Amino acid sequence: MRLPAHSCDVGLALTALAASIVPMTDATVPVDAAALAAVPTSTAPIITVIEPEPQAPIGRLREWLAAEGLTLRMVRPEAGDPLPSLDDLGDGLVVLGGPMSAHAEADHPWITPLRDLLHGVVETRVPAVAICLGAQIAAEAIGGTTAAPSPYGTERGVVDLELKDAAAADPLFSEIVDEAVRAAVRAGISTHDGTRLPVLVSHDDGVVSLPATATLLASSAGAPVQAWRAGRLLALQHHPESTPVRMERVESRITAWKLGAVDDVEELTHLSDADLPAEALAAGRRVRADAERAEPVVQAFGRALARVLARQARAHRLHKASANV
Repeated sequence: MRLPAHSCDVGLALTALAASIVPMTDATVPVDAAALAAVPTSTAPIITVIEPEPQAPIGRLREWLAAEGLTLRMVRPEAGDPLPSLDDLGDGLVVLGGPMSAHAEADHPWITPLRDLLHGVVETRVPAVAICLGAQIAAEAIGGTTAAPSPYGTERGVVDLELKDAAAADPLFSEIVDEAVRAAVRAGISTHDGTRLPVLVSHDDGVVSLPATATLLASSAGAPVQAWRAGRLLALQHHPESTPVRMERVESRITAWKLGAVDDVEELTHLSDADLPAEALAAGRRVRADAERAEPVVQAFGRALARVLARQARAHRLHKASANV
């Protein structure tokens, strides 16, 4: 059987069916730490989270952002939620993944306004994180190119994030990387002298080129563009919000589909683990085991990502407040 074409991975679809403060040249907002600490909790930053479909949920990124004192406003365009304007985003933006292609505007008309929104976010330096499909749409928004499917093939499971020299000096990404590398050292996971980190991936499509205005931060064997930054937007092809359990479920369902365990993808809705071929269950268990070994690094990366976004969002909020005085 031929797998349906989409962005982050067929596993996302199958899993769903189965169950002057602002500088001109720096990505950071250099606000006095005392000023940030003085911002009352009643003015907690608001982050808009665009979740294209429930099969690519915000997952544990929700708790990590909440732990940083952020208020999340969920927008689900496939459920009919209108996309906010640039002025209505609040203090930051997160765009998650989904099973559709970044080029599927005909079937998903919200992709075009999301692309325009992401262009505005980069131009006005709003703090943002874009994951998988979000990163692909963001790349096209600023003049990059996304291939569907990627000429480099599919990536699923755990892969090494190969850090570029720019990662160590990046005003946003370097802090996240440092945290993840420390977690790896504590867990006995090799980082090849701080140049590689294990991450969770699940995608068929991928960004194949970036404009000169973007900074490439990391690659992988199957994705030359794995992480990058433009303005205050950090884009990730991998999934820090995912979990070993979710990775297992995705892999087992994809394998069952490839083995021809069902004649129609809809049938996966009714399959329990007991209904899956042994080979599919074994594939899922292998991916879960790999993900569990990488878990200390993945969690450290995700928590640091949330912290960096929160700090930028508070600075952005403070800047807006001072501008209105």
